[in-house]
Amino acid sequence: MAGNLIGGAALGQAFRMLSESISQAGQTSVCFDSNFRRLNSILLSVKPVLEDIERLNKALEGRESEIEIFKKRLEEGEKLVRKCSKIKRYNLCKRWYYSRKLADLENSTLKFFSVHGLIQTCRDRKQILVALKEEGEKLDEIYSILKNMKLDKSRQISSR
Repeated sequence: MAGNLIGGAALGQAFRMLSESISQAGQTSVCFDSNFRRLNSILLSVKPVLEDIERLNKALEGRESEIEIFKKRLEEGEKLVRKCSKIKRYNLCKRWYYSRKLADLENSTLKFFSVHGLIQTCRDRKQILVALKEEGEKLDEIYSILKNMKLDKSRQISSR
């Protein structure tokens, strides 16, 4: 199953629930088969990125609020897929309505993950640059201290 590989926190559970819902609905409901396949494809392409985000957030003692954004989005999708799986084949009005909802979910999910992912990437890069700048300043201080120590030592040797 696609959701089994994502780490144990809330994001992994939401991903797994959506993935399982799509699989179950795809097996029981033929009405939205192409929609479910496209959604599953989106999930499979996003899964490695979500795994990395969750893993890195844990390593950085991260921001759970960012994971919550993704989690809520996955839960919304899971609810919609469950609703769609209950629609009977002969109910054309509901099939049309929910096929539009699924198409909107596909489009908005792709946009959502790309925009929020890009924003997080930009912010994370800025944080990395700030941390590198701070570390560079510390290294410069250490270098100047060592240089002064070397000069002091050479003066002591020359004065003897």
